[in-house]
Amino acid sequence: MMSSDKAKRRLLVISYHFPPDGSIGGQRWSGLSRYLARLGWEVHVVTASAAKDYALPAGVHRHFCERRKTLNDYYRARLTGKRGQPESQPSTDIEAADPRGISFLLAGARRLIGSSMVLPDHGRGWVLRATRTARKLLRQNQFDFIVSSGPPHTAHFAAWLASVGSGVPFWIDMRDPWALTHEMNTPENAFIRVERRFLGMLERIVFPRAQRVLVNTREFAAVLRRTQPDLDVVHFPNGIDAEQLPRRVESDVETGMIAHVGTLYAGRNLSTVFAAIRSLTERGVTGAGELRVNVAGPLESPHREQMHAEIESLGLKSQVNVLGVLPRKSALGLLGRAHLALVLAQEQPMCVPAKLYEAVGLGVPTLVIAETDSAAAREARRIGAMTVEGNDVDGIAALLVELLSGRIPKVLEPRTPIAYGDLAIDMNRMLVEGSRELCSQSGVAGQSLPHLV
Repeated sequence: MMSSDKAKRRLLVISYHFPPDGSIGGQRWSGLSRYLARLGWEVHVVTASAAKDYALPAGVHRHFCERRKTLNDYYRARLTGKRGQPESQPSTDIEAADPRGISFLLAGARRLIGSSMVLPDHGRGWVLRATRTARKLLRQNQFDFIVSSGPPHTAHFAAWLASVGSGVPFWIDMRDPWALTHEMNTPENAFIRVERRFLGMLERIVFPRAQRVLVNTREFAAVLRRTQPDLDVVHFPNGIDAEQLPRRVESDVETGMIAHVGTLYAGRNLSTVFAAIRSLTERGVTGAGELRVNVAGPLESPHREQMHAEIESLGLKSQVNVLGVLPRKSALGLLGRAHLALVLAQEQPMCVPAKLYEAVGLGVPTLVIAETDSAAAREARRIGAMTVEGNDVDGIAALLVELLSGRIPKVLEPRTPIAYGDLAIDMNRMLVEGSRELCSQSGVAGQSLPHLV
C-alpha cells in the first residue's frame, strides 16, 4: 500500500556498492539518497558495504549484508598466495589449442568451470542475504518503492524477490548495460556467445518484473526500447554530489599536469596521449617539457604491460607518474590540482564513465577520448567537456598546445546542471508521480514520463 502524501515517504534501495567502499558505482545512490532525504523521503539502503566510520546524512539508513565467500573467492585467494596477482577467473587460451587435441578439451573444460565461478557477476554470495534483509524491512515498515541499482546486476534479483507479495512497486536502475557489454572488448568465441545468451536470459526474467527501468545513457535506452518494447524505459543521467567535492582553487592548479583517475581495461588506453606529448617534444613546442601525466587507478593486464612499454619506448619516464590505486579523497585532490583531466571511453559505445562527472563537477577542463558518436562523447559535449577520437594524435597535440598557451581556462563550470541535488528533484517527481499513477491504476505501472535531459 502506498503511503499518503502527508505520511512519510519511504524508499528502499538495494545496491551492492555504497560509500565508503570506494566504488564509483556507489556514488549515484549515495548522492540521490542524500537529497531525496532533504525532500522528505526516508531512504533505506541494503548494501554489501560496511559502515566503518562513514557518517550517513539525516534520513538515510544503511542495512549492511556481508557477502558470503564463493568458490571463486577461494580460487583467487589461492592465485594470490602463489603469484601475488589474483585473476577474475581462470584464464585459458582456447584459440591457440588444437581443436582436435586433448589440450583443446582441457582448455574448454577449464573455461567452462571459470565461467561457472564468476557468472552472473561479483554479487554472487550476496543476493539471498540482501533479499532476506529487504523482506524484513518490508515487514517492519511501509515503503513506496524498491529500487535496485547495478552493476553488479544480480542486485535486481534481490529487489525482485523481496518485492514478491509485498505490493511495493519495483524499479531497476541500470548504471551500465549487462548482457550487451559482457566481454565486449574480448575476441568473441563460442563461450562468450553462450555467456551473453545466459545473461540475456536473466535480463528477460527480471526486466519484465519491474514497473520501470532507469538507464543512464540515451544510447542504452534506445537499444532496450527496440529489443524489449514492452519495458517502461526512462533515461536518467548520472551526476555528482557537489557537496562532497573539494573546492577548486585556480592558484593550486599545476600547469601542464594531466590526470587520469580510473581503471585501464577493455579498449581504454593512453597511447594517443603519450604519442601526442612525444610529438610536441620532438617539434620543440614551448612548454612541452612541463607536460606530465599522473595515472591513478587499477591497471589490468595486459594494459599495465602495454602502458609501461609505451612509456619506455617513447622516452616519457620522466613525464609519466604511475600512482596506483588512491583513496577517494586523494584521487579527488589529484583531479583538483590537474590542469587537464582525462576520461577514457574507447570502444564503449553505450557507457559513460562516472569519472566524467567528477572531473567536470570539480571545474577541471576535461578531455574525453572516445568515438564521436559514442554515449561518452555525446554526454561530454552536453555537460561541457572536450572530446577527441581515440586515434587522433594531432587533435590531442593541438589541444595540449592550447592548454600550455593559457587559452583554455583553468576552471570551467559545467554547461548544464549535473549535481545530484538537481537530479534528485527529477527523481522525486518521478517517484511521486509514479505513486499517484499506481494508486489510480490499481497497481498497474503508468506510462513513461518525459525523458530527462
